[in-house]
Amino acid sequence: MVVTILMSTFNGEKYLNEQIESLVNQTYKHWNLFIRDDGSIDHTIQIIDKWVKRDKRIHYINDDSKGLKPAASFLKLLKEVEADYYFFCDQDDYWKPNKLEVMLNNASDNQAIPNLVYCSLKCTDKNLIPEKNDFENLMGKLSSKSRFIGNDMPGCVMMINKKLRDVAIGSYSGNNIIMHDWWLALIAEVFGNITFLDRKLIYYRQHGDNSIGAGHSGGIIRKIFHKDVLFKQESLVRKTYFQTKEFYSVFYNQLSDEWHDFLEKFVKCGNSSHSYRLKFFNAYNLHESSKLRTLAYEYFFVFKLNNLLATKERN
Repeated sequence: MVVTILMSTFNGEKYLNEQIESLVNQTYKHWNLFIRDDGSIDHTIQIIDKWVKRDKRIHYINDDSKGLKPAASFLKLLKEVEADYYFFCDQDDYWKPNKLEVMLNNASDNQAIPNLVYCSLKCTDKNLIPEKNDFENLMGKLSSKSRFIGNDMPGCVMMINKKLRDVAIGSYSGNNIIMHDWWLALIAEVFGNITFLDRKLIYYRQHGDNSIGAGHSGGIIRKIFHKDVLFKQESLVRKTYFQTKEFYSVFYNQLSDEWHDFLEKFVKCGNSSHSYRLKFFNAYNLHESSKLRTLAYEYFFVFKLNNLLATKERN
């Protein structure tokens, strides 16, 4: 069994040593780590070189492409490495020692279909001290068609099999895909199987330099009134619509009748009335990972979608 961990780095010198140490200390030892850097200008490359010399399981993928950002960077790695199982690793988290072992013990024996296993996480501050953040309680809250409007699994909690990898690298164009982890989750939901392990196997570090994080600390009520939240909800509705449209276009000839019908109606919402969109949303019981998130998404989807699709994304 070939187990691969993929890591994309960018100016990660602050926490990279700790993260790699957490991999080296895993109870499951038979893995290889492949690291691709996206153009760091700090000491990240020197830290990687040190670990490559220290541990033969650690490999540096050096290429000329820089500034790809996380989604494209991770998918580039995914294309270049062959394995039976893949894990995605951020540069600034910390894995509990049994993360690999527990997740591999829950791998499906069916390698003919795309399979994905994901665990929960514990949010911490920059010093790995646990902090209150509702994000960790949103893991495992989505399934079926609701995955097209929300994602409850960052890449760092995922394990995917080779079949899912093969489908993903053959479908990814980069256009309108929000993140690699979300795209993988959609493929597994529509064509394969997803298993959630309700165990917090990773310390998810929150700090000022996060590329993507859990957002503002505290509860959802506090977040919903933050000045950026409404804009982010508008942006999410717009992005998920275009991602769904992309998925429908890419996999049009491979969809079951059920998924074809759902995705066709979803795409039709872009040129339909408020009443059509409301009926569609309720007919499929679409929901986000919390009630407030669902209400915010539904409002913008039903009443503002036409306007959102007609405007350019704000930087």
